Amino acid sequence: MTEAPPTQAVDVGVVIVGMNAREFVRGCFASLSSTEWGGYSKQFFYVDNGSTDGTPAMVRQHFPAVHVIENDRNFGYCKAANQGARVTDSRYLLFLNDDTEIVGAAIPTLIRYLESDPDVATAGARLTFPDGTEQWSGRRFPNFLSSLMGRRSWLAKVFPKVPTVRSYLCKDEVLGGEPFECDWVSAAGQIFRTEDFWAVNGFAEDYYYWHEMVQCLRIKRRGRKVALVPAATVIHYEGQGSGARPFVRQRFHIIDFHKGAFRGYLELHNISPFHPRALVAGTALVARAATLLAVCRVRTLPPRARLRRPILAKPTGSPN
Repeated sequence: MTEAPPTQAVDVGVVIVGMNAREFVRGCFASLSSTEWGGYSKQFFYVDNGSTDGTPAMVRQHFPAVHVIENDRNFGYCKAANQGARVTDSRYLLFLNDDTEIVGAAIPTLIRYLESDPDVATAGARLTFPDGTEQWSGRRFPNFLSSLMGRRSWLAKVFPKVPTVRSYLCKDEVLGGEPFECDWVSAAGQIFRTEDFWAVNGFAEDYYYWHEMVQCLRIKRRGRKVALVPAATVIHYEGQGSGARPFVRQRFHIIDFHKGAFRGYLELHNISPFHPRALVAGTALVARAATLLAVCRVRTLPPRARLRRPILAKPTGSPN
């Protein structure tokens, strides 16, 4: 991995944000060191959100070309990613999750696609699990039916081929193998033209979940395109970076996911929180979140607590 000084304009600046995921971060930078670059120049930036597992020291020791930014606490993904992007000096910005690995020539494939179509502001990679299973990283904007059949929902798993699921997750287009325009893509492997990224003020720092949809919506409302490039494959371990998730952490994720979904729904449809459709959507999201929290709480209880039965008081008197 060769370093380009931050004062020299390069083709692509790679930004990775992490927290307490040392071995995943090591694997990510190792894949960047060995991947194909197609002659494009690059910079590498790692933004650490208050890790206590020695990740920054590991990066400095094993990947000296990487510019490390250390935060003293968790600033959240969007703020930290913007922080890294601000110190790049590149034509393109590539964001990768800390639990990803590059496959083959994915990065030059993404760059060449942007170079081939000046109307495309951002493009996503094809994300897969390590076993090759698709993560369906290109999406349509959600509607009522697709919100019930999201990628992780049991309905989508039971009925993976129904038209609503295939359309929302762009399944036919991904399997077709050719680049295609979509509504939004996952930031776990996403490249931007730098000017388009900052035209919408970068990632939405007041979001955690749904920030990709909101940002892509803002980009499309400027008349720019969002696309997915299936030939650019990135392995994504999904959810395994950034440390363990006890119940308190999972509670944050469940609540923030549903809050973000509601706010994103309002922005997508340009309606107020008091619009009748918003009230219906909000009620449904609250009910869904409450159900998931209850299930999560039971699953995270110690086995003994789950199986414990109430102890009946022994009778203190003799029977009649």
